[in-house]
Amino acid sequence: MNYSLISQCRGCHAPESNFQTIMQMEAMPLAGMFCPTLNDALSAPVFPLTWVQCDNCGLVQVLENIEDSFLFSDYNYASSTVAGLVRHFQQYAAFLESRYSNKDSLEFLEIGCNDGVLLNLLPQNWQLKGVDPSDVALKASYHQSHYHLYNQPFSLNFLLNNGLENSIDVISGSNCLAHISDLKDIFEGAYLALRKGGHFWVEVHDLESLLQGCQWDTIYHEHKVEWSEESLLQCLLPLGFSHRETHKLPLHGGLLRVCFQKEEAPQPVPSKKSQIDVKLTQLRQAYEGRYQTKAAKILLTEINQGKSVAAYGAAGRANVYLNQMKQIKFDYIVDESPLRFGKFLPQVGIPVVERKTLTEKPVGHCLITAWNYRDDIIRKNPEFSGKWLTAFGEN
Repeated sequence: MNYSLISQCRGCHAPESNFQTIMQMEAMPLAGMFCPTLNDALSAPVFPLTWVQCDNCGLVQVLENIEDSFLFSDYNYASSTVAGLVRHFQQYAAFLESRYSNKDSLEFLEIGCNDGVLLNLLPQNWQLKGVDPSDVALKASYHQSHYHLYNQPFSLNFLLNNGLENSIDVISGSNCLAHISDLKDIFEGAYLALRKGGHFWVEVHDLESLLQGCQWDTIYHEHKVEWSEESLLQCLLPLGFSHRETHKLPLHGGLLRVCFQKEEAPQPVPSKKSQIDVKLTQLRQAYEGRYQTKAAKILLTEINQGKSVAAYGAAGRANVYLNQMKQIKFDYIVDESPLRFGKFLPQVGIPVVERKTLTEKPVGHCLITAWNYRDDIIRKNPEFSGKWLTAFGEN
């Protein structure tokens, strides 16, 4: 599988001459890859990874681009299997229902609906549409009739081909705007789809929270961009959206929920104010000193003494951490999604196992790689007699 280098900003389409390099990580496999055999895992391809920032809009993004069709054709992530995500979408659905309770009927479209975890919670009298090209979305649609699925990528051409222009009251996209190559096309499509005064809600990982916690495990090829409120405004206001409100939430180590409204003309863009250069430098330093953390030192000591160690949470963060920390040899990684049981993490070849393995093959220390769900994981595993560790998100 080949990759290309982007020649323009994904958000505003400014040319590559506007890019400033932030940091480079060791070449690694795709974070969303889970291999059926150990041999497949050990021979998995790796790709370079470079973080750059666009001077025009401030968007931070991965320079290397891998086609969306390759990244998500065999998607190993079903939102309904993650308890923390289910709670989040229950709260989000209640929020949306309350916000639009004065409407008898509502045309609602979700970009990146995954297995329908949000759409299935919304009112029955709303006209619900989901747009998602993944196999997970398609399989989930076989077992429900609550919404209509378009099993293809959201784009300007998609809207025109399906006659959806000026037909939608509310569009929402949760945690999907990090995974798309041409975001300006998405934003232009959302503007075209909405009726005048319609709302566009986006939920994105918060760049400032990432930097505050030096969360370098969030940097991978599938996370093509990292948003700040400022970069969102820089990209959407020139297209004719106005900024309505922003909420900061704790999900994923820091989440922005931002609402935009369709206006008749481009809106004035505020001057860029944030100065994140120092924090970006601190992030790079944290990555370069990754073996000096408390958790890494404990795990290396255990291994040097011939003891076994394990990890918990085989999400993208785990693939990043374990591939960037290859000196730490984990025996296995526990996960709760049946989609991943029996598979292996690429390159490092660590097997993905069920929760019961923690008691069948106990270890003295288990690193919670899905640290954003730390409390849920500890609560679900009271029988674990060893010690829990986290490399990020510690107070």
